[in-house]
Amino acid sequence: MRQAPANDTDPTPVMTPAIREASRQAVDTRRFRTRFPPLPGTRHDLPRMTWEHLQRQLTDLSPCTSEEVAAMLRPLKRASAGKPPEMVLRELLIVVAILLDEAPRLDGEGGSTMT
Repeated sequence: MRQAPANDTDPTPVMTPAIREASRQAVDTRRFRTRFPPLPGTRHDLPRMTWEHLQRQLTDLSPCTSEEVAAMLRPLKRASAGKPPEMVLRELLIVVAILLDEAPRLDGEGGSTMT
C-alpha cells in the first residue's frame, strides 16, 4: 500500500510533471484565496481588454521586443483560467515590473493618460 504524501505539495512516485505542476498551482491558488478572500460590497470592474492589448502596450512601454513580451506573458496567460482574477492581476503586476525595470522609456513616446 502506498503512503500518502506528507502534504499536498509533496510529489508521489506516480505523479507526472504535468500533474505535479497542476497540483502546485492548485495549492498556490488555495493559499492565495485564503490570504485574499473575495471582497464584499460594490464592484468597480477594470475596463475589458485582451491579452493582445496588454502585449502591445507592454511592448511600447518596455525596451523588450514583442516576442520577449509575449514569452513573459505566455505562462501567465496559460495558467490564468484556473486562478482568481486578483491572483492573475498580482502575477501580471510582477511581469510588468520585470519588463519595465529593464529600462523604462522616459522619452515621452506613447504618452500616458495618467496625468
